Amino acid sequence: MLSAYDKSELDVFLLQRLLDLVKLLLTRELRTLLKLPLGELLTGSEEENMRRLKSEVSKEKPLRVICVGDTVCRNVVRAGETSWIKIVDRKEMRKETDFDFHGNRILIVENEPGTISQIAWEAVAEAIKHKGSLLIVRGEEDLLTLPAILEAPDNSIVVYGQPPHMGMVVVKVDEDKKSLVKGRG
Repeated sequence: MLSAYDKSELDVFLLQRLLDLVKLLLTRELRTLLKLPLGELLTGSEEENMRRLKSEVSKEKPLRVICVGDTVCRNVVRAGETSWIKIVDRKEMRKETDFDFHGNRILIVENEPGTISQIAWEAVAEAIKHKGSLLIVRGEEDLLTLPAILEAPDNSIVVYGQPPHMGMVVVKVDEDKKSLVKGRG
């Protein structure tokens, strides 16, 4: 006999499995293409890059700033930016981190490496609606940069790390950038 708690856990599990039936997979060709920056690559030290990013945000006054990746998000938090949206998987270069992220609204989702699950996409869209949101991904968050760009309102900025240790990429979201991400640019 299942308790109410066990039934609730089972319901969440089944919903996750149903939503995971709709999943985008990354091919080798796309992986190669995505190694190219989708925006301006900042290649200075972490501190220099954060100064440049904060200056850009101050100048552009974007509707949302969405940060993808633990290193970028850690630097954002250390720079005192609490209203920016953070998407993390609690790993840096595939190694567990213990940095303590906080958010006004916290969402947790599963997303397998090399994929974008439907539920992860929807979680990105939901996080973007609320400044200061934190989306914790169990699995891998790297590809969630793509739905972040597509779901962000125009005149937003999406920031992500460019591996391996090359810097961070600043994407100014507009219709042209969204078309590029959709493969029509």
